[in-house]
Amino acid sequence: MKMEKIDINFKKEEFKKATDKACYTIPCDKFDLYGVFYDEDLHQFVRMDNCVAKKVSDSVGYLSTHTSGGRIRFSTNSSTIGISVTYPSLVQMPHMPLTGSCGFALVEKLEDTYKTVSVFRPNHDEKNGYTGEVKIEGEGVHEYILFFPLYNGVSDLKIYLDSSATLYEPEKYRNIAPILYYGASVDQGGCASRPDCSYTAMLSKWNNIDFINLGFSGNCKGEPLMAEYLTGIDCSLFFMAYDGNAPDAEYLEKTHFPFYQIYRKAKKDVPIVFMSVPCFDNFPNSDKRREVIYKSYLKARENGDNNVYFIDGETLFGKKDREICTVEGIHPNDLGFYRIAKVIEKLYHEIGL
Repeated sequence: MKMEKIDINFKKEEFKKATDKACYTIPCDKFDLYGVFYDEDLHQFVRMDNCVAKKVSDSVGYLSTHTSGGRIRFSTNSSTIGISVTYPSLVQMPHMPLTGSCGFALVEKLEDTYKTVSVFRPNHDEKNGYTGEVKIEGEGVHEYILFFPLYNGVSDLKIYLDSSATLYEPEKYRNIAPILYYGASVDQGGCASRPDCSYTAMLSKWNNIDFINLGFSGNCKGEPLMAEYLTGIDCSLFFMAYDGNAPDAEYLEKTHFPFYQIYRKAKKDVPIVFMSVPCFDNFPNSDKRREVIYKSYLKARENGDNNVYFIDGETLFGKKDREICTVEGIHPNDLGFYRIAKVIEKLYHEIGL
């Protein structure tokens, strides 16, 4: 028996096609798109130039079509909001809910906080796409952010509003360049329950700062080509957190400082954060990996670079109840991501963001 037959609260939202709906195909005016762009050749949303991504590796080429960090900001007085999503395939994993890997999280931005409006998500048998709709509580104009899936491609996205509704100019992020993250599966967002529960998304919500997520699950290995690509992205802060994808500490030592050097040569004034894996207790040779990263930090400082920072991954989950911060000892759950974000936010303030 299906759970929705037993408990209606587990039933997915039904999308009702009607003539009183206005349909907007994204990208679209009045819907501000962040963190991803639409590749006309691939017919998909992507996080980076796919031609470059494929040159880095086939896996990075594939993962660049996962939409982690993608967001749409819009403002409307519509009494309903619906979406229609199509994708090349449905990415399902045994340790991550579809709400996070494949879902779209719709949140309302209030004055200084956020309200979860809905999480549009597929059923397990919806292999090529899904729809969803939510009725909005309260009249008037609402400010929204729609977060894209963390671990799925998106070929087509349509947003449906009341045909009588008005679209207003949405609020903007603070007038500073985005935060740029380069890292592993944790940084891509595995295994948050919703797209807005990754640590990168939490920090963006708390500080109203745009961000670009270039975490590539299992495949961030400090390639020089990737370092060169990153230098072409305008940002106010750059995170290097790829040690979890290095095959071993020896590989990390060969690539980590050279990667930094390539980036710093081109980006002389951008603050750089070196961060080690948060799943310190269970990750192979996490102490040796941390040592490599800390050596890079010290060497950069010794060479006169005072605009580098180090975050010890062992501190990210805190001391109490560390064992409940992950889904299987490695990838954070929402509590784990929350604790990571709280530690990083302190550094944000130290840097002056």
